[in-house]
Amino acid sequence: MEIPYIGIVKSKFSQPANPGLMREQESEIEIFDEFTEGLFKVEQSDYLEIYFHFHRAEPFELKTFTHTGEFKGVFGTRSPSRPSQIGSTIVKLLRREGNILKVSGLDALDATPVVDVKPLHIPLTEEEIDESEVHRRKNNPRKLIVSDIRAGKTKKLLLAAAQIHGHFCPGLAMGVMMATKAMQIIRQNADGLEDLLAIVETNNCTSDGIQFVTGCTFGNNALIFKDYGKTAFTLTRRDGRGVRISAKAGGREYMHTALPLFSESYKKVVGAQNHSDEEITRFKKLGIEKAFATLSLDFDKLFKIEEVIVEIPDYAPSHESFICAKCGEPTMETRAVELAGQQFCLPCAGKQGNSL
Repeated sequence: MEIPYIGIVKSKFSQPANPGLMREQESEIEIFDEFTEGLFKVEQSDYLEIYFHFHRAEPFELKTFTHTGEFKGVFGTRSPSRPSQIGSTIVKLLRREGNILKVSGLDALDATPVVDVKPLHIPLTEEEIDESEVHRRKNNPRKLIVSDIRAGKTKKLLLAAAQIHGHFCPGLAMGVMMATKAMQIIRQNADGLEDLLAIVETNNCTSDGIQFVTGCTFGNNALIFKDYGKTAFTLTRRDGRGVRISAKAGGREYMHTALPLFSESYKKVVGAQNHSDEEITRFKKLGIEKAFATLSLDFDKLFKIEEVIVEIPDYAPSHESFICAKCGEPTMETRAVELAGQQFCLPCAGKQGNSL
């Protein structure tokens, strides 16, 4: 079967780039003169399916890495290196100018040959669309986060990180910046199975930004806390080779130039525990301003980056549970206290567990 080229892509991207960034830009699809009549009433479609030839694709492998770091069979990916070399993308039709289609959402390189254009029909209900999104997220819950990391979209990551932190502040922004940079260097996705580990050296606001962006959390045993009181953290693979990012000595003064008024409000609300409505409102407003202002600061003036080799602990063991003789609650067996031949949990035995 011979497939004719019906047009060509005109894009600002002449070299492979992050697909997320490419889809944000406006592109053009020039339809060749002999096929222009085929565009009659194409404007009635808000969205189009564009089929094109991966003419610059490298030789394919049947198993490959996706741009989000997953290892899959090629037919479970959108890799351009595939047996058929046929690509497809759903685009938004912005307008038509003769034989030129102005679109957004296209992730094809400049000069890519186009083989077909079809209108997209989505006869889905809102519930079906929601269910489709749920299904997509089930397969890779961090897909959108990883895409934002690769594209360096720290504003989007900060917005999402604030959902677990509760408010915006420079510390959270610093954590997002540090973690984004480390993830871009390490280039490994976190799946919560302890193959990627984050070692934080303080439990302040930065740690929430680090947990969100890296996916290494207290709950999945991929977060290690060392109480050094330093704004620093290490991201490492299981082999112990990692990168450590720490605050520079002059970073605080440099940050102060972004929005100095926040420091005064911080001392009142956090230091003096002044939780009046007026002061809390002011604190949150200034926190938002300085958090997003922090993202625009020079990373190299704020932080130091160094490659490190660290000693990695064994995978977290799994333990059986016992039933406390007093409260009747299931408790991890390693936290059992035996008294008079019976097993008690730490609270019932009057003991204190580790607080960290």
